[in-house]
Amino acid sequence: MENLGVELVARNGTAVRQALEMGEWLHLTTSSEEITDEFLLFAIESGLLTEWAQAFPDPRQSPEVSVEVIWAASLAARFAGLYSMRKTGYVLQSARVLGALGYSVAVLEADHGMTRRGTSDDQALSGDVIRKLLEKLEAEVSEEEVARQKAELAELAAGRPQIKVRERASRRAVKQALDEVEAAARSRAVAEQLVEWYNERVGLRMLEYARLGKGRRIHLLDATRIEVRLEAGNYECDGIVKNDDGSYARGYKVGTLRTLTDTAGLLVQMKMGPIQQHDLALCRPLLRESAALREGDLLIEDRGFVDGAEITHLKRVRKVDVIVPLRSNMDSTKEAICLAEMAGKWDPHPSRAEQEIALVRGVEHVWDECDVPLNACVIRFFNRKKGAIDYIVLVTTDLSLSAAWIVRHYEERPEVEQDYQQLKSGGWKLKQLASTRYSQIVFYVLSVVCAYSLYHLFADTQAGARFADKTRQAIALDQLRTQRTHIIVYAGGYFEIFETLSFLHLVLQLPPAIQDKMRVWLGDHLHLEVQRE
Repeated sequence: MENLGVELVARNGTAVRQALEMGEWLHLTTSSEEITDEFLLFAIESGLLTEWAQAFPDPRQSPEVSVEVIWAASLAARFAGLYSMRKTGYVLQSARVLGALGYSVAVLEADHGMTRRGTSDDQALSGDVIRKLLEKLEAEVSEEEVARQKAELAELAAGRPQIKVRERASRRAVKQALDEVEAAARSRAVAEQLVEWYNERVGLRMLEYARLGKGRRIHLLDATRIEVRLEAGNYECDGIVKNDDGSYARGYKVGTLRTLTDTAGLLVQMKMGPIQQHDLALCRPLLRESAALREGDLLIEDRGFVDGAEITHLKRVRKVDVIVPLRSNMDSTKEAICLAEMAGKWDPHPSRAEQEIALVRGVEHVWDECDVPLNACVIRFFNRKKGAIDYIVLVTTDLSLSAAWIVRHYEERPEVEQDYQQLKSGGWKLKQLASTRYSQIVFYVLSVVCAYSLYHLFADTQAGARFADKTRQAIALDQLRTQRTHIIVYAGGYFEIFETLSFLHLVLQLPPAIQDKMRVWLGDHLHLEVQRE
């Protein structure tokens, strides 16, 4: 079977119609309408995609494939549920999306394509386009930066458990002699550039577009693992951690700062590191530097971020309030429970009939690391597993909050946990890594985080409100029931998109001689398609 190449061509409806009337078209093909196209069209038409692409650290001069096309294809792949970088180009086939970009895919002879190297099959762009872009970025990392990255990698690896691994070289090491330490350092330097680009130019831009107003914003800080096979030792910049049950895990950790909107939330900031890195150490730069946090905001954390010094810094320096649950063995926890029981003033839990709550003021005096006032909400309930009364203690630096409001705010976490599960193990495939090269892994993770946030940003608009309560899988099912098809016509170096019935109506108005020519062309084309199948 002879493979076909592809190229990108510009849209020009007038030129294509004139060519059809003269019987001088190059190629016809079909394209189905995807419901998820709505999200990409939103990114394109809002100008967000162009802004992101212009800010991307692209080292290429006069690139054949723009970052706008690369990032559109990557987002399309995430919406399609694909995780392989090699298959990214296959999903950028939507007539509407390509039309909005001003391009489409035109079929050429075998071994030709949109790059000088060509493509071996009929995808819009090869995964090598992304790989080579990242390789060029790695090649331009300075020697000083390489030295810094090596030192940080050595520090992160210090004391890491030694696990027996399967001896398997990376793809790069197989092709050529490779200094793996230097390669990892360069890859990590590029990964940091990509994360910085996302945090400063993508996440914050989405937050600005969301127009949340000047009032208090509520943020959730979260960290999750991305595990790989324990015996696979060829993942760059990975880590190993010993679990509570004595087993070991290998992989990475992703920290995200999520800003809540009316319907869900946006992952506006992100950090990534080895799996053994502590949640707070990973995310501390976000707490200290992120422009997403502003004075008067409220940050909701889980127990992995309990740190008195960091709470003090957030309140005093950044003027950001915190709600966080205390660990059961902390002195402040014991003090709050004791004071609540002594006062005996318990109120009903705002959402759980079997639980009671009490407000306790001033529990920071038994927490040496915390130098700002803290109030506590003590939650009392019967623990069936223990067969006894048990407690949960939430503390906050916002002294104006009642016990009920402390609970209501903290319950934002479980209310959005289903969305987090979709990101971690649902249709977004955050944990499906198809590469072992760290810069490519981070590029993939960022595309997942961006697609996920784009989904929620669009769902929070009037045009996208119908998607607000649907998962990515539910949207895919709807898509199967509502597909429409289009005909893409290529002629004279241009293309145009026609709805199928509209194109049929146009063809029926062409002169008989042109219709006969099209009939012959379709006969030959359909015969070729049968051979390819």
